Parts: sequence; structure tokens; C-alpha cells
Amino acid sequence: MSPSDHEVIVDWTPKTGVDWWNETCAMVLEVFGLPGHRFIYTPSEDFMTFCFKSKKDADLCRILLSERL
Repeated sequence: MSPSDHEVIVDWTPKTGVDWWNETCAMVLEVFGLPGHRFIYTPSEDFMTFCFKSKKDADLCRILLSERL
């Protein structure tokens, strides 16, 4: 299984706005808790990568954020 199976990349563009970005991060935190136990994240200027410890959690996150990916 490749690491990409466990990664969810969420693009951020200025059009989406800060509120959209905050809501997206809040959705992930509400379901998976704080970073460290089930996932870690790597922020970037243009996107954030959520790297999950299990493929099941990554798939669930893709479903949770399906309208935002």
C-alpha cells in the first residue's frame, strides 16, 4: 500500500476564503480528533495534506470532504 492511499490533499485558493478553510479543518477535527493519534497534517501555502495512519480513515475523510476536494 503506497503512502498516497493514506493521504488526503485539500487545495486552498483565495476564492474559497478563510471561513471555508476553517470549516474544512473543523470537519476533520470533529471526526478524527486532534492531529497525532489518527492523522498528521502538513500545511502548505496552496494546500494541506492530511496523512492518516489507516486507509480506512483516509477513505472516510475523502467521503467527509467529497464536496470540497
